[in-house]
Amino acid sequence: MLRILIAAALLCATSAAAETTAMLEVLRKTEVTQEDGTKNIRYAPVSAAVPGETLTYRITLENSDTQPATDVGMNLPVNANLTIDPFSISGPEGLEARFSVDGEAFLRFSELEVEEDGEARPAEARDITHMKIGLSEIPAETSVSVEYDATLE
Repeated sequence: MLRILIAAALLCATSAAAETTAMLEVLRKTEVTQEDGTKNIRYAPVSAAVPGETLTYRITLENSDTQPATDVGMNLPVNANLTIDPFSISGPEGLEARFSVDGEAFLRFSELEVEEDGEARPAEARDITHMKIGLSEIPAETSVSVEYDATLE
């Protein structure tokens, strides 16, 4: 069995009064066909996975304060055994995702480049070492979720 390594997220809400917490879940996505032929997606917690398996990472951010949390940000180091699908990121309105290949410069995935053999080339998903997720606001006394897929190498 291969253990799944989960990176810690740094959470920062600039609204002085807002208390925001984050919870990370690693989930296995399965498609279930109903008797009438309709298909539903179900998620189940993962305790172990095998190389090549794609898992869904769900970060739930809860603002327990009576004031909105504004400019909420997370800096997520990407484990070397994971390849994030930068096009799979979903969440509430106001979600912004940026990626890095060195932990310093964060750009849209389409703007990332890697130097290889003295030449710049467009970054591939496997080159991502960090991801920053930003939300413009989490309303008072609510929670929101951000999801993305990653493949275990």
